[in-house]
Amino acid sequence: MKNLKLSLVALSALTTLTLPAIAIAGPAQDKGYKIASEIDAKPVVERSMSENKFLIYNAQDKLLFTKKFRTANFVSDYKDSKKRLSKGISYFYSPADDKGNSALTLEQPKGQEDDQWLYLKGLRKPKRVLGSDKSSSFMGSDFSNGDLARPDLDDSTYTWLGKDTVNFKGKKLKVEKMEVKFKDPQMSKDYGTSKTVGWIHTASGLMFKTEVYNLEGQLYKTMKLLSFKAVKNRDGKKVFTVTGLEMKNALKGTKTVMKVGKMKVEKEATGVKEEMFSLNYLTRRWW
Repeated sequence: MKNLKLSLVALSALTTLTLPAIAIAGPAQDKGYKIASEIDAKPVVERSMSENKFLIYNAQDKLLFTKKFRTANFVSDYKDSKKRLSKGISYFYSPADDKGNSALTLEQPKGQEDDQWLYLKGLRKPKRVLGSDKSSSFMGSDFSNGDLARPDLDDSTYTWLGKDTVNFKGKKLKVEKMEVKFKDPQMSKDYGTSKTVGWIHTASGLMFKTEVYNLEGQLYKTMKLLSFKAVKNRDGKKVFTVTGLEMKNALKGTKTVMKVGKMKVEKEATGVKEEMFSLNYLTRRWW
């Protein structure tokens, strides 16, 4: 289980919001724990593949770049929410300047920092993402490296802020509003955030909106869900999966839209094997 941070390379993690099963004194925290338990119990997909796009816009809403990448994901112990560990690998193949760049995220057991690597062809070797690199832009987008690897659940505190509604494609949906803060000031500094606020639909486990605040307490980024689809995992259980997201820099006015296409899950994604989630595969054809 993890907190409200996004994961790009682990698309299975984009389908649900996972929060910690920890009890903190107070009615708001008790409510948060109840919501977290319900969401954490939801099923996930064990393996998936997709072809994705980053549409990167400037402050004048002009499309500057379209970056295409393939993503594969695998979740070990997918049936057990307490043991699940996500692995994700992405390979960029367009435009030509980005072709060959790749990313790898390996979720680690509780108490350990996730293992995250980037391969940039100009450097000719994998680079591990550490410390202040978490707040840096991921492949020139409005998503950050920290959005790929979400901190461990116990690294944050969670507060229920109340019930709310979100408008989604002409429909009003009832959601729960939650606030997340890092416990460790150094982690806040590394990720460049003082708090994150999310609007969560408990029935589906989807997070429809997120606000990220910087270290000065300013609204820094906003994320909204654009589209999703329901798929079935290998046990025939329904899993709601994100197919479109928008991340906007509230200070600069720039935005990045991520679109997920040609998604294959479970038996359709037979090419996804656990051994491919390694540094050796960052520069190899795995799809």
